Amino acid sequence: MAKRQEPIRKTAREMLDDLRSGHHEASVSGPAAALKYLLRTLEGQQSLPNGVKAVVWDLVASERAALGDWAGVDEAVRAFLGYLPAMEEALGHGFRAALLATTALERGVQARSELGDFPGALDLCDRAIALDLGAHWEAKRESLDWAR
Repeated sequence: MAKRQEPIRKTAREMLDDLRSGHHEASVSGPAAALKYLLRTLEGQQSLPNGVKAVVWDLVASERAALGDWAGVDEAVRAFLGYLPAMEEALGHGFRAALLATTALERGVQARSELGDFPGALDLCDRAIALDLGAHWEAKRESLDWAR
């Protein structure tokens, strides 16, 4: 009797590398193709770690912004924020670098501004400041401070 092959187990970082590579290849054909790749990844891989899903939703937000789908961007940013604690747990010491590489919060501010949700955009600025994502967030917040 043949010995059963064990499934290949990848770490969250390896899965993240695979995701970024696949996204890069798909993005050559434009944002619609990249978005299709990302959504299929979410649908087809139920075992995808939640920490990796945060990065998928970050990329979805970026592609939807490129397509001008502001409601879709806002939905993706909400999902990204929901998976953010899992991302920190999955990536450990690599979390900070991965977080700084994300653009979901910037896309979220852009989307909420486009949708007329200025208090929501301000909330995302506050969230970014709390995460210590850079001094430029203070300037963004100040430009939206009138929405309080």
